[in-house]
Amino acid sequence: MPNRHDIHVLNTLIGATLDSAERLEQIAGDSESSGHNALFAALAQERRAMAQTLADSVTALGGTADGGSSILQKAQRAVQDIGHALIRDEAGLVDAADRSETTLDRRFEAALADERISATTRETLRRAHAHIHRETAEVHDLRRSVDGQRDASSGLYPS
Repeated sequence: MPNRHDIHVLNTLIGATLDSAERLEQIAGDSESSGHNALFAALAQERRAMAQTLADSVTALGGTADGGSSILQKAQRAVQDIGHALIRDEAGLVDAADRSETTLDRRFEAALADERISATTRETLRRAHAHIHRETAEVHDLRRSVDGQRDASSGLYPS
């Protein structure tokens, strides 16, 4: 008998991970910085691979992996896309990536806190979260760096 709860948790995270990959691909395409473009494209590719790993876990549990975002995730993405469309500078793109990755990181943290998931699923999520958490910190550091450059170039920064 399939573990329905684990399958549900994994499928929810598959949708969130694929949504993150799509957002990162969009940001990479809009970025004017070749370094940022490469970083976000690589992260998007990693997110797609991670979603496949989660899908493999769903299959191993006897379930069917979902391949899309939930309605809530699509609504959240639409709101973020509006902000993204209004702020198309490099700092805005990096900020959008940072918010997106922070949201994904928190979703994995919440799933790990779920006491009803099995030990096997918890270990799968723990490994995935370790990657996400490390990469989220990298994007967050990039955002702080870009914000610092923007502040330093403003007329208000002391000389």
